[in-house]
Amino acid sequence: MGISNHYRISLWAALVPAMLLAFCGNVFAGQYVRVSPDLDIYYEEAGTGTPIVFIPGWTSTSKYFTAQIEHFSKNYRAIAFDPRNKGRSSKTSSGNSRAQLGEDLKTFLDAFSLKDVILVGWSGGCYQAQDYFRAYGTDSTKAFICIDSAPKAIMSYDGDWAGMKSTVELKPLYDGLANDSVSTVRNFIQSMVTRQMTEEELNVFAEETLKTPIDIAQWHLLEWFIYDVSEDIRKMDAKIPVLYVLAEPVFETGKAWLSKNAPHAEVSGGFGLHMMFWEFPDRFNAVVDDFLRNIE
Repeated sequence: MGISNHYRISLWAALVPAMLLAFCGNVFAGQYVRVSPDLDIYYEEAGTGTPIVFIPGWTSTSKYFTAQIEHFSKNYRAIAFDPRNKGRSSKTSSGNSRAQLGEDLKTFLDAFSLKDVILVGWSGGCYQAQDYFRAYGTDSTKAFICIDSAPKAIMSYDGDWAGMKSTVELKPLYDGLANDSVSTVRNFIQSMVTRQMTEEELNVFAEETLKTPIDIAQWHLLEWFIYDVSEDIRKMDAKIPVLYVLAEPVFETGKAWLSKNAPHAEVSGGFGLHMMFWEFPDRFNAVVDDFLRNIE
């Protein structure tokens, strides 16, 4: 497996909820890797070859990428992991800064001596990748794919590419986590797809999301307000191949912003909502396949 001698590795068998069989073709055995004395990271992997690593956003987990692991493991070593305080990984009261999340990604990649990695971030997972790039550069990265993530939370002007128009839009989510976390999370997940999800699907994803402690989930929402990776996107333009896969509602706005600020990046998508990679996996996977074929 090529594990670095600089890290002590611990592997355990992990249980995968049987309900996942309802909406994915395969269930992948999970394992853990210890990357520091206080942090065991849960991950799932399949396949061999060039590593492609999927980074979930906010409170999501590796389980969101089951269809991608199944598909890309045919030609790559496909890996998805749960970052600190998410899913089955360690819950820590400290180490939740953006810089530390970038450091966690570095230690995770180093634990397996991964080089020429294709990083795929979704939403806040794109921010974690940018935290990593800011500290360590792109020399060990073959390509970067960002799924539906604006460079900042709040619009600065009409037509700006951002997550929302004002902080008022996020208040119901923040308050709801404290007052009725289950209903709030279920409604949030449903808002990211175009069709009505089944009760089974909502229950599985809500269970995954609620593995993150509520105070940590709220902290990352607040931190998002002051986070802006616009300059990071500009600085890494043309250094490595980059693909942005954008959902339909933000496609034109994001494409226009990127044409001015990262003209070498490829932009695709224009279908579905925030979880388009899950709702339309064949279409999403085909977009990524086309991009990867062009950079080989």
